Amino acid sequence: MSYIAGVDEAGRGPVLGPMVMAIVACRERDLEFLKEIGVKDSKLLSEKVRNKLFRLIKEKLPFAIIKVSPAEVDKHVAGPTSSLNDLEAITSAKLIKQVAKLASIKKVMLDLPSKNKEAYLGLVKKKLPFPLNALNIDAEFKADLNYLHVGAASILAKVTRDKEIKKIEKKLGFAIGSGYPSDHFTVESLHKNFKKLLEAKCVRTSWKTVKELLEEKAQTKLGNF
Repeated sequence: MSYIAGVDEAGRGPVLGPMVMAIVACRERDLEFLKEIGVKDSKLLSEKVRNKLFRLIKEKLPFAIIKVSPAEVDKHVAGPTSSLNDLEAITSAKLIKQVAKLASIKKVMLDLPSKNKEAYLGLVKKKLPFPLNALNIDAEFKADLNYLHVGAASILAKVTRDKEIKKIEKKLGFAIGSGYPSDHFTVESLHKNFKKLLEAKCVRTSWKTVKELLEEKAQTKLGNF
């Protein structure tokens, strides 16, 4: 029986914590199951509902999840020949390889992060060995809204990232918010606990928010002389 698979990410934009990507594979008949349990783009669901669906999806369908560390994100964002889109494409290929060991995949739909769809798909296929690089692989903007299996992947990615943020908070002993630069709790935590966050290796130092903070602290030190 052939499967279709969907890939999505959570945590592309945060300044704190990992980016998480997930893939979910299903048969055509499983799409009705996803619809019945209420699968949608994870951003449209409450935390309680996401957690419930997370468990149901993992119990029923083949899946794979990859957590990408802040250091790995920084390597691609700050590197001269790579980008965050490249990192997503590379990780998508890894996910396809992992889930292909669990199910016979015939088609993959990716949530598209790039304006250049052909280049993005080309990189994904370049990172896949034969015969996986001959798969029917497509990508669309907002695929998590339009395809149930991509929505399912978005739920696995989002819940996994949220759990990682909670692990960081438990380890450090203070709240860090959502990790997004637009979250005032996150920004406040960065200013108050910057050294501890750096030591915990949960900060993306290539982000503008962190660069500005480092510059501000450098200026403060100079002003003290």
